[in-house]
Amino acid sequence: MNRNLSAFVIGLVGAAMTLFAYSQTLVSPNQSIAIGLLVLMFGLLIKEGFISL
Repeated sequence: MNRNLSAFVIGLVGAAMTLFAYSQTLVSPNQSIAIGLLVLMFGLLIKEGFISL
């Protein structure tokens, strides 16, 4: 899997976690939004080449 595709998939996961923050009950909405944004940042770092998988 190339760098752009893996960053895109990670970005989709982060966006989904952020968007569904209020419909789940496992963690608080604030924690879910924070985790989602961290996953989005991780995808951005992969896309820019700072982290390689």
